Amino acid sequence: MGEDDDSHPSEMRLYKNIPQMSFDDTDREPDQTFSLNRDLTGELEYATKISRFSNVYHLSIHISKNFGADTTKVLYIGLRGEWTELRRHEVTICNYEASANPADHRVHQVTPQTHFIS
Repeated sequence: MGEDDDSHPSEMRLYKNIPQMSFDDTDREPDQTFSLNRDLTGELEYATKISRFSNVYHLSIHISKNFGADTTKVLYIGLRGEWTELRRHEVTICNYEASANPADHRVHQVTPQTHFIS
């Protein structure tokens, strides 16, 4: 939702799961782009692509264009969806050997006993 002038946003780009996103990252392909209509009452809704926006833990919104003003003014952004608790799985530390390093492994040698029969 924006003002009733050229500062109203005309394009919005969504990026998902990029926690440390900066303006330099807006050159990458967005997950979805919306062409926005003027909305003075906040009644318009824009549906996201369900296949792209499942399991979102971080959402970045880039207002990339307006209707021609030098600055963009956003009055309201509403989000809809289902909240689910983030379940983090503990980090598993594993070591794999492509080929064994003999120095890492102890070798137990059995010495044969000599028996004398008299």
